[in-house]
Amino acid sequence: VKVTGYRVQVFAGGNKRTDRQQAERISREIKMHYANVPVYVHFYSPRWICRVGNYRTYEEAHQMLSSLRKLGYNQATIVKGKITVAY
Repeated sequence: VKVTGYRVQVFAGGNKRTDRQQAERISREIKMHYANVPVYVHFYSPRWICRVGNYRTYEEAHQMLSSLRKLGYNQATIVKGKITVAY
């Protein structure tokens, strides 16, 4: 089910193959640290995006943002949008 919520955006590149590869590399790195957290790599024209999680509240997203920044992803930000939740 899709509802409005939050994800943590870790990477926003351009539309080159190298940007896609970097988004996918970051996705793999994050999955090694957080195996049970969904990581999404999408192309939203004109850029490749890597986002983490499905959070219903800003506070939940902020906790993940803090831990991702501790891993060195200083550009990470919280974005609002449609998230996937299971009922």
